[in-house]
Amino acid sequence: MKLPSNWLIATNGTQFAGEAVQHAGMLSAVLKDKPDVTILVVAETEERKENALAIVEMAKLLYKEFGGPLSNPKAMVKVGKPGEVIVETANELECDQVLIGGGDFKWDVCEAEEGAISNYIIANFHGVLTVAR
Repeated sequence: MKLPSNWLIATNGTQFAGEAVQHAGMLSAVLKDKPDVTILVVAETEERKENALAIVEMAKLLYKEFGGPLSNPKAMVKVGKPGEVIVETANELECDQVLIGGGDFKWDVCEAEEGAISNYIIANFHGVLTVAR
């Protein structure tokens, strides 16, 4: 098995999601062959898109801080159900690793069930999954 080389980092700006971004940056910094990295923030509604844009820019800066001066992740914001959008985006981009935060396996206070998004990703993404806590 070769090391994953196409990463998707899904973040929502929380502490544990930030730790996933930091971990990815530190890991990338020590790898000889740098991965292709995309940072994704999912806004549940169009009204939340502006906030998501700010979160993705902060995550990009955080990744660069820990990944070093040569790191240049792509950033994107999509609207929809977070778990589904994360898995769909990972598949579209042919990612072989997804990194997420999951302190209490609850993505957002708006979710009806604890762990709904993290558990959805665990059940539906077929690749390397890193959950930072």
